[in-house]
Amino acid sequence: GCLKNLKVLNVSFNNLKSVPPELGDCENLEKLDLSGNMEITELPFELSNLKQLTFVDVSANKFHSIPICVLRMSNLQWLDISSNSLKDLPEDIDRLDELQTLLLQKNKLTYLPRALVNMPKLSLLVVSGDDLVEIPTAICESTTGLKFVSLKDGPVETIICEDTEKIIESEREREQVEKEFMKAYLEDLRERESTPSYTTKVMLSLQL
Repeated sequence: GCLKNLKVLNVSFNNLKSVPPELGDCENLEKLDLSGNMEITELPFELSNLKQLTFVDVSANKFHSIPICVLRMSNLQWLDISSNSLKDLPEDIDRLDELQTLLLQKNKLTYLPRALVNMPKLSLLVVSGDDLVEIPTAICESTTGLKFVSLKDGPVETIICEDTEKIIESEREREQVEKEFMKAYLEDLRERESTPSYTTKVMLSLQL
């Protein structure tokens, strides 16, 4: 908590079981990566004080819900809470009105709240769930900035993509490739929107 100038903290793929509340005193923290610890189930409410956070990755842990403190991170732009045990999303998830990327794949979601269509900057949504068997109509018909929706690892994907999905030997490598692609895809879209039509640039770099 004394690291007042700390901007990036990456403690991914360790054996952490909890996060100290003193981390909430690191008021200039912008990026927090707690992924792959496998045992973290909650975040202390004190992390609500981290108003500069724009990136949070808590994937591959044991969260049953999105922590309350995360919903109070007013500048959050990227949230990866994939590979956890989420059964639903909070109805007030639209409090994250700066959120651009929401990665939810490999959870246990049965439905998506309509509040997602109220998130003005959400442009990338990746979700999966054994019981999510149809594409949410409200989200597909949304007129907000949602540009990329991926329904992964569920019955919908099996039906739609059964013959076209490519298998990559390492699952983690596959997910990393997909994240890099989606990030590059969105950056390209933003660049197209900000440059004249005659100078459109496409830059995608993937290494398999």
